[in-house]
Amino acid sequence: MVVLCCTSLMAQDATEQKPQSKGEQVVNVYGWYEQIPDDLIKAFEKETGIKVNLDVYDSNEVLEAKLLAGNTGYDVVFPTAWPYVLRQAASGLYLEIDKSKLTNYKNLDPLFLEKMQNADPGNVYSIPYTWGLVAIGYDEEKIKKLVPEGKQNSWALLYDPEVLKALKGCGVTLLEDPLDVFLSYYIYRGENPLDPSLKKLREMQEDLKKIRPYIKRFGTSLVAEQLGNGELCVVMHWSGILSHARSKFKKMAEKTAGKRSQMKIMLPKEGTLMWIDCVAIPKDALHVDNAHRFIDFLLRAKTAAGITNTVYTATTIKESYPLLKEELRNNKAVFPGDEYLKKVVLPEVKSLQFQRRMSRAFASLITHKE
Repeated sequence: MVVLCCTSLMAQDATEQKPQSKGEQVVNVYGWYEQIPDDLIKAFEKETGIKVNLDVYDSNEVLEAKLLAGNTGYDVVFPTAWPYVLRQAASGLYLEIDKSKLTNYKNLDPLFLEKMQNADPGNVYSIPYTWGLVAIGYDEEKIKKLVPEGKQNSWALLYDPEVLKALKGCGVTLLEDPLDVFLSYYIYRGENPLDPSLKKLREMQEDLKKIRPYIKRFGTSLVAEQLGNGELCVVMHWSGILSHARSKFKKMAEKTAGKRSQMKIMLPKEGTLMWIDCVAIPKDALHVDNAHRFIDFLLRAKTAAGITNTVYTATTIKESYPLLKEELRNNKAVFPGDEYLKKVVLPEVKSLQFQRRMSRAFASLITHKE
């Protein structure tokens, strides 16, 4: 779920450019934008002689559509754990991971392997790799003026109709994901976010319709950038991406002696949601051995640290943590500490009926007009 702005950056499938054979020294990777820094890709190519063809996508739905259509031409992909890995693995869309080819598999934090048991029992088809939290980014100057102090560190910034009335016109956005929106609203309301009740879902849908007039848009494209330059004032986004954008604006201001960005990042006091993105090999992969070599490269502590230090996304490679920049180790939006993590919910897959109902409810919310 790691993306900054992909709408104009969707690359043409490398495999559509020319036919490829199993013996070629290439690996075709399909991942999130800015997930793997260029210098790490170049390091892998130099070390192995294997050419990396990297394409990017901006949503799990885009990846899933390609997997279902078949003949993807990709050797490595990065699906989000819930609900995607479970239903995709159950549909036979992935090959089993050959752990005997992964000398760095031991570097994985056992905590995340355990968290994956409801999505991929036994970690057969996927490897948890990056993780993060749903956070709120906001313009500090505007929020201090418009929002009561007691609500400035709460989901109320996005879900309290009275707060949103005060923010009307300054730009509020939500993620374009039904799990992120509905389950965070459950948390705000003090409800169990894993409650499978369809009646409760309908109740939450009706409540959320009350705030729809105040939401400028749903999605991720340019959201962090527009928050940083003052075009938006409150956004729901992933903590790593917000932290990365804030760092960029800080460096820009230092270089140009310009005005400091008012961007702040907050994990709501009520708790929030965790996401986990995994590594998997599509069933139609042509370069399976190269895929395993690329995955093993990702599982190195130095590689994982390079990813976190560059794009501010945490990995499941515990051995990488001592290699992180101090500012990242101390970044509470990325690494909030054990006490806050007790309030973090990892969405688990509910019934397919519930998933469909939630998706329809979310589509209805997006198009709802007063």
